Parts: sequence; structure tokens; C-alpha cells
Amino acid sequence: MEICVFATLFIFGTIIGSFLNVVVDRTDTKESPFKGRSLCPYCHKTLTWWEMVPVLNYFYLKGRCSSCHHKLSLQYPLVEFFTGLFFALAGWRFLRLPLINLHLFTALNLETMLLIINFIFWLYWIFVFIAISVYDLKKYLILSEVLFPAMMLSFIWRIVLGILLKAHDFIFLPQITHVLGSQSYVFGNYPYFLSLVLGIVISAGLISLLAYFTKERAMGWGDAFVALFIGLILGWPESLMALIIAFLSGGAISLVLMLFKKKTIKSYLPFAPFLTLGALSILLFGDIIMKGYLSILLI
Repeated sequence: MEICVFATLFIFGTIIGSFLNVVVDRTDTKESPFKGRSLCPYCHKTLTWWEMVPVLNYFYLKGRCSSCHHKLSLQYPLVEFFTGLFFALAGWRFLRLPLINLHLFTALNLETMLLIINFIFWLYWIFVFIAISVYDLKKYLILSEVLFPAMMLSFIWRIVLGILLKAHDFIFLPQITHVLGSQSYVFGNYPYFLSLVLGIVISAGLISLLAYFTKERAMGWGDAFVALFIGLILGWPESLMALIIAFLSGGAISLVLMLFKKKTIKSYLPFAPFLTLGALSILLFGDIIMKGYLSILLI
């Protein structure tokens, strides 16, 4: 049964990934991603249904347009595949939460409805992170048209969730507020709203200070908004770990690129993909990463 759930989420994710590509491609042209058929970006031929099958169509067409035969960007299958992969991993992570299994959803009540809504937000956050990462890689800019509405919706949800947690003695719902599991208490036990405030202020504050003192040479103000979003959805201390992973992975990739002379020490490297990596790593694998880190310390 769980395999069917993961497969369904993967297929659904690839479809969302295909739409995500449309959002990224049409942002600069001001075209609505909800209107009109998909076109070849080179000859503008309207694509048939079989040319829009996520991931598989790229390999069937051998990476070229069926009409003009222009080589297509690897962005399309990669975004589709990784969106599907992260959607499936979100399902795996959700079902790994203690005491939660598919039988919980056979009888709907307030708590199961809230769990489902929160899981939908997880999928939405994955969409947002991948969208801003792809756009940052292409344009060296943050996709504010996607990020800012996501921040507003997520803020409303986090406030509503916090109020409901205070008002009801839920059994399962509190688990989703600590993606590190019981290991989150290594950093201290923080109440829900204090965790939310600390996550937002410290995450956004840290990146804002770097942007200000380096005059945006190391970080941009757009990165500060992404960090604020991370603090909003993860809270504290989860957002701290997400930033640590972002800085470590960003530093490692920068070093590799400099060693191969692809970048210099003065080159700009988009940071949103690394912030995305940090946030999704903690959201999906936070408890595993924390347990592994603690096990190393105890050796």
C-alpha cells in the first residue's frame, strides 16, 4: 500500500514539476502559466499530449524538439524528476513520523484533516523551493512572484496551526512541528510560537547582516527573504541546521568550482539552491541527520 502511495506521489510530482517549468519560463514574459498550451521554446510549436509526458517525453524525443529538432534544456526532465522524487520522499517522511500510518486516515476527524492539510503544505513548500532555485540558477534572481505569496500563506497556516495546537490535545499533530524528532531537544525545548519567532528573526537576521556588511557580494537581500521563509516553515532550531547545511554545501561546491577553474573567488554563485538543499534536507531527513551527527560525537 505504501509503495502505491509513493508511486502516486512521484507521478503527481513530475506533473507538478512540468507545471513548475512553465512557471519559471513564463515569469519574465508576464504570461500566465495557467493559460495557453505549452510551446517549444525555440520554434513555438504547440506541443501534443504525448510530448508533454513528464520525464519520459525528453528521452523519447532524444532531447530535441520534434519539429525544429533544436536541443532541449536538461532543465525540463531534471526539474520534473526531482519534484517527483521530493514529493515521494515527503510521503515517506510523513509516514515515518511516530505512530502515524495509513490506517489513521480511514476515519476523518479534525486532527486527520489538519495532518492532511499540513502534508499538502509540505508539497507546496517543495514546489516553492524548487521554483526559486531553478530561477536563481537561470537569472541570479529570487522568484518573488512565487516566494512572497508562499510566505503569506505559510504564515497564516503556521499561526492557525499554533492556535489549534494550544486549544486541543492532539495526539499526532504535535509531531509535525518537530521535524528533528526527539533530537530537537538537544538545542533546548522551545514552545511553538517562540520557535516560530526565533526561526524567522535569526534566520532572516543572519543572512540580512551578511548582505548588508558585504554589500550583497556574499549574499543578496533575496536570499534573506528565502532564509525568512525557511525560519517560518521550520522554526527554531530546525532553521539553524538548514542554514548550516546551506553554508557547508555552498562552500564545498564553490571550492570544487574554483579547483576546476569554473569560478573564481570573486565569482557570484546563486545561494537559493543551497538554502533549498538545507531546508529540504531538514524537512525530510532532519531526525536522521541529527541522530547521525550525535552518534559521531559519541564515538
